[in-house]
Amino acid sequence: MNGNLYEIVTLKILKALEQGVVPWRKPWKDQTMLPVSAVSNKPYRGVNVLLLGLSPYADHRWITFKQAEELGGRVTPGEKGSLVVFWKQWQKKDENEEKPPRSIPVLKYFTAFNAEQCEGLGLPPLPQLGHLTDEHRISRADALIDSIPRPPFIEEKGNEAWYLPSQDLIRIPKLASFDSIDAYYSVKFHELGHSTGHSSRLNRSGVMERVHFGSEDYSREELVAELTAAFCCATVGINNTVETDSAPYIQSWMKALRNDPKAIVTAAAQAQKATDYIKGIEYSAA
Repeated sequence: MNGNLYEIVTLKILKALEQGVVPWRKPWKDQTMLPVSAVSNKPYRGVNVLLLGLSPYADHRWITFKQAEELGGRVTPGEKGSLVVFWKQWQKKDENEEKPPRSIPVLKYFTAFNAEQCEGLGLPPLPQLGHLTDEHRISRADALIDSIPRPPFIEEKGNEAWYLPSQDLIRIPKLASFDSIDAYYSVKFHELGHSTGHSSRLNRSGVMERVHFGSEDYSREELVAELTAAFCCATVGINNTVETDSAPYIQSWMKALRNDPKAIVTAAAQAQKATDYIKGIEYSAA
C-alpha cells in the first residue's frame, strides 16, 4: 500500500464527510450488527468500526482471504477488500546496549472481505433481530449508564446539555424535552463521553486543560465524545443519526482531520477506551 497509513485512513473518512456521510452516525439496531470477525466473532474496534461501516453490505461478518480458504470457501473473483488497521509493537534497540529495547506501537494493516463477497464459507445464516421496544431500549441504555465506575453527577434540568469538568457535572434537559428517546440518549452518551476524560477517570487533556471553542483541541475532544456516543448507542440499540444541523460540525471535523492525519485514528482509539470505561472496564487515569 502506497502512502502514509494514517493519511490513507483519514482520506477515506474525509471522502465520506465531503459527501455528507458521517461514518459514526449509523442506525445500528443491536451490537451484533457491529462488524465482527467471521471466524472468532470478535468485534472490530476503534477506527475499524468506521472503516468497515462505510461498506454497503448488510452482513456484519468479515474475513481475510486466507481465512476464507481455510473455511473451504473463497473470495469471489474481482471483489475488492476493505482496509483494517491494527497496532503492532516494534522493539527499538537503545543506543546504550545496557538498556532494554523500547516497545513502540506501529500502525499496520490487513485487508478484509465481507461475507457477502465470499462463496462457500458455510457460515450460519444471520440471526433475525427482534424489534426492541422503547421500554427495552431505555432499560438497556440506563443499565449501561449505571455501569460507569465513579460516575459524574448527572442533573436533568434546563434546556442545554453540557459537561463541566470542574464540578464533574453533566447537565441535560429531561427526556420529555427531546423529540425522541434516541435524541435524548445520543446527547447523554456524548456528554458522558466528555466526562470520561476527567482526571479521576482517563484524564484526557482536551477535557482537563482549558481549550478554546472552535480550536483544533476543541474539535478533537468533540470528535472523541461523538465517537463514544456512537459506540455506546450501537451497544444498546439507540439510533444516533437523529441529530440535525450537522453541517457546522462536519466542517469542524474535516478541518481537524486535514490538519492532523492521525486525528481520526487517535480519536477513535480514545473513544473506544472511553466506551470500555463506561461499560465498566476500568483503565488507569495516568
